[in-house]
Amino acid sequence: MRCIDAHLHIFEHLNGYAFLGEFRPLGNGKCRWAGGPADLICTPDMGDRGVSAESMIGFMDRNEIEMGVLLQGTAYGFHNEFVAESVQKYPDRFIGTAAIDPFFREFDTVLDRLMGELAFTRFKLEMSATGGLCGFHDENMLWNHKNLHKLMQRLNDIGGTLSFDIGMPGTVSHRVEDVRSFAEKYPDLNIIVCHLCSMPADAEETLRADLEVLTMPNIYFDVAALCSNTQEHAPFTWARRYHRIAKEMVGAKKLLWGTDSATVMKDYTYAELQSLVTEAGIYTDDELQDLFLNNAHTAYRF
Repeated sequence: MRCIDAHLHIFEHLNGYAFLGEFRPLGNGKCRWAGGPADLICTPDMGDRGVSAESMIGFMDRNEIEMGVLLQGTAYGFHNEFVAESVQKYPDRFIGTAAIDPFFREFDTVLDRLMGELAFTRFKLEMSATGGLCGFHDENMLWNHKNLHKLMQRLNDIGGTLSFDIGMPGTVSHRVEDVRSFAEKYPDLNIIVCHLCSMPADAEETLRADLEVLTMPNIYFDVAALCSNTQEHAPFTWARRYHRIAKEMVGAKKLLWGTDSATVMKDYTYAELQSLVTEAGIYTDDELQDLFLNNAHTAYRF
């Protein structure tokens, strides 16, 4: 089946900064937070201290992924120039998104260059309280920051796209009412909520409540890392239940296939992740084609 992965990450070298301070690469795919815990950011075959465009393309070729949307996150560090260069070098394989912090003192200067010289029309804001901006900014100031609205107005004016990772329910970053208000205020802006609202296992009612709020013409959802958040392997009981709920409530045309690779490859194979939906009997053949291919074109406008 033809496939676009709408949630991939490359980074020239890990230089993240989030809830546990800086995120330093140790080599061989390993890393450590300043707060102490070590982690595996990717399998060694994907990268040593970063994941290159060429490494990701090799991964895409092995798994028959036609194109990938490159998202950024604070835990990886901002890599706007690297992403822009990768898209320019491989325009038939990558769609790029930019990252920015509304608290930048020279926000206007940065935004002008990202949308001007680097030609970004798509942005992603990692708002989560762990790997994202709410890990080191006051959540109320962040979600109401004038520069956040400035970004959305600029994107709205050009028909751009903005992705949000709002983190798991119960965390300070999980603010679905704010996302809805943005969608209402900026109707020409496509908004994508990553990870289908980042549900853990046994959160069916929370997902239903979130989707009821977020059912809007210009809001979409990627389904990346569902089974990472529910912490399960086949038969993916909770992740598949969440797919069924999402199809029922927002419709299959609002869902984008994505995986969060390369990070999730430390726990799953790509075939295993695809089987979560292809072997579940949730979607018709036409709906699978939308999920895996068509919806990314619509939501990210390419």
